[in-house]
Amino acid sequence: QVVGGTQAVWNPILKEPWVFMKEISSDGDVSTVDVVYPAFPMFQYLYPEYFRKLMMPILVYGNNETKIYGQDIPYNLAWAPHHLGTWPVCDLIPSKQEQMPVEESGNMLIMLAGLYKEQGDMSYLTKYFPMLDSWADYIVGSLPDPGNQLCTDDFEGPSPHNTNLAAKGIVALDAYAHMVEARGDKAKADKYRGYAASFVANWTQAAADGDHYRIQFNLPKTWSQKYNILYQRVLGLTTFPDSVIDAEEAFYQTKMETCGVPLDNRHPYTKSDWSLWSASMGSQQQFQAIVDALYHFAN
Repeated sequence: QVVGGTQAVWNPILKEPWVFMKEISSDGDVSTVDVVYPAFPMFQYLYPEYFRKLMMPILVYGNNETKIYGQDIPYNLAWAPHHLGTWPVCDLIPSKQEQMPVEESGNMLIMLAGLYKEQGDMSYLTKYFPMLDSWADYIVGSLPDPGNQLCTDDFEGPSPHNTNLAAKGIVALDAYAHMVEARGDKAKADKYRGYAASFVANWTQAAADGDHYRIQFNLPKTWSQKYNILYQRVLGLTTFPDSVIDAEEAFYQTKMETCGVPLDNRHPYTKSDWSLWSASMGSQQQFQAIVDALYHFAN
């Protein structure tokens, strides 16, 4: 199913294959970054080079390299794009983007860090590092509280001051710092790590709500799945203390329903992708319980 949503094409300019992903069952957007993101674990594990080819059109679009493809689209936003167009045409102007600045910037930096972990190569990113630096700098300027920004779960309604979105930005900064150091700029890497550490210190206090952490910094007695912390484990980072993850996972167990853990306190429904991400941070017993609940829903 994950691969079935993608289409490989031939790039006649670079004479290499590129890959695009269709946002199915919604509006047919091309390569929606926050739809690509939940698919990344499978590609990272099985087909990292195929996935790198999926990243290339997004990087080219964000870096203003579209003219040679017959679409001179000046991308002038300080953050990563949301998508490229409506299937199958990639002609979206920046002002028509569904703006999710921290969401998509964090997604891109985390996914590129994951590719580097698998492939050990960043040579294809050389000319894109100034752009990636600007996305990281945008995240720095948007934290510790991302304010009134949309996140990928916008179908549930607005959620300003979203703690899970802030966590994504924080993990992304730490992940990108490792890439920056690997390319030889330790001073800049230390700067991003320093920001991530200070934001974590703020997060653990401002989001605390007794035995768990809030959905929004300004809403006590609320909760949500903090699936965005997963990639610190996948990338071998120590961004958030284990105590945060342990507290969240224990709290999820108290919210288990017949078909799994709700996404947050606002509605009884959930998403299978984020539920499995959250499950992957818990014990084997908890992982199995969540998987069994999702299986029950599907059958």
